[in-house]
Amino acid sequence: MVRVTTSGKMVTVTIFLLACAGAAPAAEDYPVKPVRIIVAAGPGGGDDFTARQVAAKLSELLGQPFIVENRPGAGGMIGQTSVAKSPPDGYTLLLAGGSMAGARYVNANMGYDLLKDFTPVSLVETSPFVLVINSNLPARDVKELIALARSRPGKMTYATLGAGQIPYWSVVLFNYVAKIEAVEVPYKGPAEAMLDVVTGRVDYYFTPAVGAVTNAGKLRALAVTTRVRSGMLPEVPTMAEAGMPAYEMPAWRSIMGPSGMRPEVVHTLNRMIARALGAEDLRERFLKAGSVPQASSPEDLRKRYEYWMEVFGKIAKEAGIKPH
Repeated sequence: MVRVTTSGKMVTVTIFLLACAGAAPAAEDYPVKPVRIIVAAGPGGGDDFTARQVAAKLSELLGQPFIVENRPGAGGMIGQTSVAKSPPDGYTLLLAGGSMAGARYVNANMGYDLLKDFTPVSLVETSPFVLVINSNLPARDVKELIALARSRPGKMTYATLGAGQIPYWSVVLFNYVAKIEAVEVPYKGPAEAMLDVVTGRVDYYFTPAVGAVTNAGKLRALAVTTRVRSGMLPEVPTMAEAGMPAYEMPAWRSIMGPSGMRPEVVHTLNRMIARALGAEDLRERFLKAGSVPQASSPEDLRKRYEYWMEVFGKIAKEAGIKPH
């Protein structure tokens, strides 16, 4: 507060000094130090790849290092919870997957509330999973696989990567809609699951598109889980085209931050992520990995999570899935 005397009268003028010590920097000054992007999985996987591609572009665009930090464990809960509990200053972000929308239906010890404890920033990419089977199975398409499984109730096997991941929801929805009784075989990683499908120790599995392409000739790809075909597998039909019109199970990744982030910082990040995803070199790398770069508004990202939380809840209820 500053007092100014004018014509013998005392006038009180209040001046707000945003640059004073301890005040938050203006949005145009963000970022002023390195930003961490937490990946709730180990290095080398799809989450890690996506985060590092986006981080590199954001470093170029914003002039500060965006550093990817892997924090795997507890099905992603360790890394996710650490971001939820971080200061909402925009310097700790999360590479969030679509599986977070279904986490509370399989995990009884959730360390966060998805809609209350995170700030949506932007969608980053979407991708399909692919239903693949051992090539020795006498099934040429989805309808034949369903008929085969129904003729062998409780005898066929399917691979998952643990409860709550998109491959898990993909097969749970498939088995429920198709009225299949089969045996789940959980794996720690996709490489082991894929190997056992190829060698015939497991009958079917939902893999990322790149896994189906890499192992073409060793297994049979029957359908993709999205509403549109994959650019990597244009000859493989969608589930809807294969005879399951109500089936849809896309995968996606996004950037989220802790709850309470300043709108100006969210806007800056959202705008720069859109620019990063528009870069031709990044787009080509994503497409080669089987995903489609796709930005969104924070509002649309929130709606996406809200919608799929409802969908996963319905699947869990109808399929009898309980959190544990």
